Amino acid sequence: MKLSLGSITKKFHYGDQPRPGRDWLMLLSVFIIALALSVVYNLYTFSQVTRGEKIGNASVTTPTQIKLNQVKNLFDARAAERAHYTSDYRFVDPSL
Repeated sequence: MKLSLGSITKKFHYGDQPRPGRDWLMLLSVFIIALALSVVYNLYTFSQVTRGEKIGNASVTTPTQIKLNQVKNLFDARAAERAHYTSDYRFVDPSL
């Protein structure tokens, strides 16, 4: 069996007359199949949600206490720096 570009494109060739009815029928059938698959998938997902199950494979991990302490320390450092800007740092207006 010998495959060439000409033999592959011959299968998709119209011939002497174009047939738009066939093309629209194929387009419509592909659309209906895609719509049906979408509806089935959405119904399956909806049924999982209503039963309280997880969607997908993503697992939610709880943050450890060490990471929570790091975040708390970061916010404390930012609050301390903000206090320095309002009380300790002195700014001079260069336009004066």
